[in-house]
Amino acid sequence: MVVKKLVDSLNAFIKWILILLFFIMVIVVFLQVLFRFVLDQPLAWTEELSRYLLVWITFLGAGYAVSVKAHPSITLLFEKANKAVQRVMLALSTLLVVFFFYQIIVNSFVFIERSMVQTSPALQLPMGLVYTVIPISSILFVINLLYITVSEWGKEASN
Repeated sequence: MVVKKLVDSLNAFIKWILILLFFIMVIVVFLQVLFRFVLDQPLAWTEELSRYLLVWITFLGAGYAVSVKAHPSITLLFEKANKAVQRVMLALSTLLVVFFFYQIIVNSFVFIERSMVQTSPALQLPMGLVYTVIPISSILFVINLLYITVSEWGKEASN
């Protein structure tokens, strides 16, 4: 019960972060259009900021999408299998995905560290800050995947 509250709170927080980032992106793009086409004085930083906001929205959104089971999946074999095989398939697929994201998380820290010396052209942000969304979203993905997998196992055990 405590874990469910923590995961739900984390996902609610991420949802509000996504809404805020999207709102900021809409304002920034509106400013770009206004300054470029109405005032004929384009702002150099708006395109760059909107691009980085879109990257963050995409990565965080992918992690959040796991919590609402929004990622597409092929369930034909899974549905045809008996309960024991379904449990094995669920455990195996979860282990493979967790291993994949573990590799992303570990290697992304090296990538972020190397990217801290490179700055973005207009905003002069360290590019490592832009790339920090990679391990954040990967950790979110793993947390949601593990929570859903354990919940599914709990449902099957109670049936």
